[in-house]
Order: sequence, then structure tokens, then C-alpha cells
Amino acid sequence: MKKSFLILSTLMLLSFAANAQLIKDRTNGKVTMGFDLFTDINTGDKYENFNLRSINQGFGTYLTYNFPMGESKHTVSLGAGASFHNYYMKKAWLAEPYAYAMTFEQAETKRSKIALAYFDIPMELNFRIVDKFKISFGAKVSFLMGSSSKVIGYVYGDGHKWEVKNNSLNGLESIVYSAFARIGYRAVNIFVGYQFTNSFKKDRGPEILPFSIGIGIRPF
Repeated sequence: MKKSFLILSTLMLLSFAANAQLIKDRTNGKVTMGFDLFTDINTGDKYENFNLRSINQGFGTYLTYNFPMGESKHTVSLGAGASFHNYYMKKAWLAEPYAYAMTFEQAETKRSKIALAYFDIPMELNFRIVDKFKISFGAKVSFLMGSSSKVIGYVYGDGHKWEVKNNSLNGLESIVYSAFARIGYRAVNIFVGYQFTNSFKKDRGPEILPFSIGIGIRPF
């Protein structure tokens, strides 16, 4: 997973960079494309046998259209994108992915995670402090596109290592809401975000309220 994640991230970044100047010239700065790498820290309440590791890497990409604020260099942006979150469990796995309430069981695992993919609609206020520095504040609504779980480990107590995958997990919220902030220099920015809506429906699974921190690149 880590190797595939790095390869995909690199390919997307190279694609952005290759087309950045062409799109910038054609749109006269009215369009922004970005790519984010981040880690999620869950701030939700504890759930039985659901303990996450410290680093839960994810990534996202987006395209926004920028509306000027009067005659200033500040802008209001509206766009669309996608984000992908991975929640890695420590010595536990999702044993009943299609039950009404999610059941996690302890096990000796090499890797165990839940993956969620969203279609995002972000809105952002961008303030250019000086020519090369920008501070942004925004919010987004995210629509669930897909979900899956995967575990590699000794999960059935028979002494064998198993690899178990499941798709379309039960009990997830179809829409979640988040807020974020960025501070950037040239094409690079550091950002933080917080998801206000639990990823799971009430009493159907763990409380996943991720606080995200990462680095972003905006080639144009």
C-alpha cells in the first residue's frame, strides 16, 4: 500500500506540474489546481478494539475557480475534488463489515485498515498578504464514493496468516462536513483540517472525527 501510495502521488504531482503553466496561461489565474498529502489524527471517542496508529496517511486533489474580491488580489474559490483517507488499526480488524453495528476484534495483524473515498466540494477564501504569501480559510462538503477494509494477519485463530478484503462497508455517513486553513509560500502550503461529522452513523461504528495536517502543492 505504501509503495502504491507513493507511486500514485508522484505520478499525480508530475502530471500537475507538466500541465500547470499551460492551464495558467489559458485561464489567466482564475483556476487553481492542488494536490495534498496529509495524515489523519482521530479525535473521536474510544470504541471497543478500535485503536488507530499515529500516522494515517491520505491524499486529495482538487480544482477550483477563483472569483476576485472587488479590485483586490483576494479571491473566493469554489470547486470540486476528491480525498482518500486510510485509518490503520493496531492489533485489531473489522470482523463484521456488514453488520448493523461494526464489530472489531483483536488479532495479531501485519496490516489492518479502513479506507474511505470522498467527492469533495470545497469553498475557500484566499487572502494574499504579500505577492508570494497567501492565507486561506475554507470549508467543504464531502460525498462518500466508496469504502473498504483490508487486513493481513492471524485473524481466525487457526495459525494461518489471512488476507481479507471487504468493500462497501455498512453504517457509514454518506455526507460529511469539514473546515480547513492553509498558509502558503509560492506553490507550497501547509494546511490543517477538521471533520465535524462522524464518518459512521450514530451507534453504528466508531466515532471518526479526523484532525488532518499536511502539505499541499498548487502548481498554478
